[in-house]
Amino acid sequence: MDALLPSVPALLVLKVLEQGPAHGYEIVRRVERTSEGVLALKEGTLYPLLYKMEHEGLVSAAWTDVAGGRQVRIYTLTGLGRRHLVEEEEIWTIRSGGVNRVLSTEGAATNGLA
Repeated sequence: MDALLPSVPALLVLKVLEQGPAHGYEIVRRVERTSEGVLALKEGTLYPLLYKMEHEGLVSAAWTDVAGGRQVRIYTLTGLGRRHLVEEEEIWTIRSGGVNRVLSTEGAATNGLA
């Protein structure tokens, strides 16, 4: 049960990077835009997660020059990251289905709880 929520930010980052490489701020924007503002990643969660994922080989990162002479780190999903995403999506489907069954009045009635 404790693994349910901590796995969500990683799943979101992997899914966003499946769409293509992005820097941190773009990852945050994609999550917010795709979820229609329901979900948000904070910098304090995102960057340690990206560093961990890079260390685990799930993403790769490279510095890139952008307008104004700044540099940003662009994160890219690796092959290992793609395989991990498939596994995490399967786990999420099972877990979210379980949560939905608990929240469902039909599920509660079916199980003799209502």
